[in-house]
Amino acid sequence: MKVISIDHLARVEGNGGIHATIDGKVVSEVKFTINEGPRLIEKLVLGRTPEEDASMSPRICAICTCSHKNAVLRALENAMDVKISRKAYLLRELMHMGEFIESHSLHTFYLALPDFLGFPNAIAMASEYEFEVKIALEMKHYGNHIMKVTNGRFIHGENAVVGGFGKWPTREELQFIQERALQFMPFVFKTVDLFCGIDYPDSPVAETTFLCCEPGDGKYGFWGDEILVSTGDTFFRDDYQKAINEFVVSHSYAKHSRYNGQPFSVGALARIVNLGERLEGEAGKMFQKYYRDSWKTNPFFHNASRSLEIMYAFERIPVLVNEFLKLEDESPKVEYTAQDGKGTGLVEAPRGLLIHHHEVTDGKVSYADIITPTAQNAADIERYGLVAAQALLDQGKGDEDIRQRLDMVVRAFDPCISCSAHMAKIRNAPEGDWQLRLAEVRDQGSPVYIGVGNPALGDDAAGIEMARTLKSQGVEDVWLESEIEENDGLGADADGRPFILLDAVDFQETPGKVTLLPMHIVLQNSSLSHKILPIVSEILSPQQMRNAYLLGIQAGSLAEGERISPAVRQAMEKVLEKLKN
Repeated sequence: MKVISIDHLARVEGNGGIHATIDGKVVSEVKFTINEGPRLIEKLVLGRTPEEDASMSPRICAICTCSHKNAVLRALENAMDVKISRKAYLLRELMHMGEFIESHSLHTFYLALPDFLGFPNAIAMASEYEFEVKIALEMKHYGNHIMKVTNGRFIHGENAVVGGFGKWPTREELQFIQERALQFMPFVFKTVDLFCGIDYPDSPVAETTFLCCEPGDGKYGFWGDEILVSTGDTFFRDDYQKAINEFVVSHSYAKHSRYNGQPFSVGALARIVNLGERLEGEAGKMFQKYYRDSWKTNPFFHNASRSLEIMYAFERIPVLVNEFLKLEDESPKVEYTAQDGKGTGLVEAPRGLLIHHHEVTDGKVSYADIITPTAQNAADIERYGLVAAQALLDQGKGDEDIRQRLDMVVRAFDPCISCSAHMAKIRNAPEGDWQLRLAEVRDQGSPVYIGVGNPALGDDAAGIEMARTLKSQGVEDVWLESEIEENDGLGADADGRPFILLDAVDFQETPGKVTLLPMHIVLQNSSLSHKILPIVSEILSPQQMRNAYLLGIQAGSLAEGERISPAVRQAMEKVLEKLKN
């Protein structure tokens, strides 16, 4: 087994890893792991008052603390029907702009940019890009200053409370923030030109679905009462579980999520894809200048999207301050009397859609559910990592190139884990790995087996012969490719069960090597899909294909008229022994 690992990887937040398993010339699996232990916030807040909940929940993360603060406050206020004042609304939005500027400037310049300029880190980059490094740090400090003025501290501030704020900032503090926003604008233009003009790698490229908040009123923004999907579908805040289906994976402490059974993306790119046409002012002009449909299929354009949002935030700040200062003085906090209720808060964190759902019974928190952006992006990180690794493998690139690209894919999503520990590992699949995968597939339900191939082409007869043998042994739900074609499909009774196609294939390994691959991986591999695609498209529905697998044996010879080779015959016996048990 070959292993390539990196310890203490910088420029990614947290203790995590990404592992690519390679079967010959096929990337059979990519796993994105988060090794940090669960935060347990959802249990720790139970039995607490709403005020305690609003203080504790944001401590799930010190990076997006304002996003979590806004999300839990919106959830609790929705639960108890608390209507905050217009001034409080504007000040929370200003607080949020500070976090976006701080987070986006840190990520784009210090974490992502070294990848594209050929430097190992931002310190090394400063030797040639001193001005960019310094001004980016100034932008980060400016964002921190906004959070401190509005929320008391720039990490885990406590001025924002249920019903509004503890106190208003002074006119002088807000005017300083407004003036500084205007002073930064020349460099903000350069930031957008820089990140939107980068020649990003053309791999990985794959279509995905994007989810974000619907701000309403045809505006761009970072919170709302609905989830907007790039398909055009919308979901009311309390129906978030209809859109986002979380599930546990064995290789990570973070859950994964699917929309309509498929991975999806959230974050800056999702917002730009779904809402970019709504951008106004200079940000709108820059969007029209740079945005192309190619952004939708390449996750590296998250960085370009973040630069557009930096401009949006800098333009928005003077508007927010002006409107706030025009409003009359009033109490910063609205009192409430409700003791029971359920509510959901939808907020865009810098890394994507953040969902807080909190319930209150007899004045105490009785339930909490928090879905973070990283839990939503994790499955798409794996998918894009697989696409990237397979593309480089097809190009003949080595392990180091694949490792670097996997690192860059993870960084593009900016997952919320800090800078340490075993980021990338590439390994060859060990002998017998397919047997472990087969057991996992069987745990999903009784499989339907389908023998495919051409009995006149040597080893290509393996799939057909294995299916016939299983039939003769009394194994249920075994089909030949020809039988399915004659019956015009498998029928609805097969839906929901896994499908295993038996075949001899060429994945450029030693003859007789066995592999089990999810069908979506097979179809993304050009050397396999040209043969398999016509078969699966004819005998499997799109829904059935989502839960289909290829159990393949590396062919030795596919010459017409030849018999099945000894190596493949031996492998068939091993496979049949497992399948009949």
